[in-house]
Amino acid sequence: YKSLKSKSREYKIKFSLFYCYITIVLFATIMPFRIIQPGKNELFYRRLNLVPFRDIYNSYRGAIKDMILNVLMFIPFGFLISLLKEKTLLKTIVLSFLFSLFIETTQLLYAWTSITSIRTCDITDVITNTTGGIIGFLLYKLFSILIKKVKVIIF
Repeated sequence: YKSLKSKSREYKIKFSLFYCYITIVLFATIMPFRIIQPGKNELFYRRLNLVPFRDIYNSYRGAIKDMILNVLMFIPFGFLISLLKEKTLLKTIVLSFLFSLFIETTQLLYAWTSITSIRTCDITDVITNTTGGIIGFLLYKLFSILIKKVKVIIF
């Protein structure tokens, strides 16, 4: 809060949008998070998938839909993180990857600590989330080019 006092109104609005987005994503992907008794979930290892796109190979119902939703969920991340502070493509990829990895690791820990966990830790989610971040970055770049052209035409 103290560091925001010295920032411009525009930055505060951008920061607030990004903060709300992060809160919604964390709520949708992690909540509810109840610790019951660590290590008691016998399905713990079944909740971990390290084979990329396994759901598609095994023809799981809704796999394509889940992948599309993961990409869509992270498009705002790539856009807003670039809007908040200008980022390179590489930085956006790394930040998208790390945020996605945080979510998936938290879901795995939840599966370990809860008997009733329905959350899974899936490498496909990390890949699709990172892809969404990249698309968001590219949309931001397109948006910033269009804004500059509009300013030139108006002024």
